[in-house]
Amino acid sequence: MKMKKSSLYSIPNLITYFRLLSIPFILVFYLSGIYILQLLAFIIFILASLSDFLDGYLARKLNQTSVLGKILDPIADKLLVILAFMIFINSDLLNTYTTIGILIITAREIIVMTMREITAHQGIMIDVIKLSKLKTTLQFISLILLFLVSITRSSNIQVINLTNIFIYATAIISLISLIIYIKTVHRNIIRKKENES
Repeated sequence: MKMKKSSLYSIPNLITYFRLLSIPFILVFYLSGIYILQLLAFIIFILASLSDFLDGYLARKLNQTSVLGKILDPIADKLLVILAFMIFINSDLLNTYTTIGILIITAREIIVMTMREITAHQGIMIDVIKLSKLKTTLQFISLILLFLVSITRSSNIQVINLTNIFIYATAIISLISLIIYIKTVHRNIIRKKENES
């Protein structure tokens, strides 16, 4: 399907491009180890995360949904989440269980991103499931807490425990949403085969 030029530069898609382009800046600034740049990385991350909610809202409000947006938006979201979590994977702020939780979260995102690509090539578009919105919100809060604890080098055990709790909750919701997503994909593939037969 040929993409209309206007859809390439629609407001929702421009916001998605911003989210994609923000990722290397977040990584480079945070990994520099320089406090002011790490703080800047945190601010960019918040703006990029908020843009996830904004582009979807504007796409519906302005009636500017597009095939490109449906493909790029989840890719941008997942890359942002995966790479942001990977920043903290070796952090001494995390315990073994929290690290496992982060690995579960990132593995889920990679699996879903791969499945989306495979089904898209088969002409099957899978809409975002409702539970994914809760998962995305929990991921957003977990990463904000990780940034804050890391940048401030907070030793407050209550804040650290709260961060761990959000990561555990995100991992659990990620697993549940993955199961639902796999079932949805399977159901759509069966339905497509039945329609073709």
